[in-house]
Amino acid sequence: MIKYLLKDTKVINKPLRTSVPQKLNIYKMKLIVITLIAVFAHTTIFGQEGSLQAELPVIKTSKAFKQMEEIVGKWRGKMKQSDGKIIDVETEYKVIANGSAISQILIEDGLEMLTIFKDRNGTLGATHYCVLGNQPTLVLSNNTKTSLSFDFDPICGLKAGKDRFFNKHKISYNPEKPNVMIQTGAVINEDRTVLTSRTELKRVK
Repeated sequence: MIKYLLKDTKVINKPLRTSVPQKLNIYKMKLIVITLIAVFAHTTIFGQEGSLQAELPVIKTSKAFKQMEEIVGKWRGKMKQSDGKIIDVETEYKVIANGSAISQILIEDGLEMLTIFKDRNGTLGATHYCVLGNQPTLVLSNNTKTSLSFDFDPICGLKAGKDRFFNKHKISYNPEKPNVMIQTGAVINEDRTVLTSRTELKRVK
């Protein structure tokens, strides 16, 4: 009798073997559970689809800012300086920060700079992160249907006669000729002499 009981016990304790189809089903169930957890986590963090964007404020921008939006894209050309130098130029404008600013990446002769255009109290301004190691600020001084002119804003703390910095910038762009743009600028030296430049750019498609 004991012999038969032991035999039955061995049968009961014998591990069950999982068939290949069963293993596949278990694997599929795991994938479903992981997917559901990921979806739940995303919904918890961001809410319903599009709700994060829906919570962002509506940005109101100036007329000059909207003019700047017309030149968004990549451009390439040559810059001629008043000292006779000719420099290769590449630049790209992007609308960033929920439509509240425009970034310009500028590469002159392989050297990269950044300018951020943004409205300040309803007036378009710019901060230029220059290869000279400073950050002059500019403010819109005049604009027409085909041009935007910026003059130096002393709020940044740079001073003529003491510092060397970029202090004037003009963008000439005719919407009827959307693939051509001319920019002029000026750098004032410590001795108050001025280096001017004219850049002719063509849109890169």
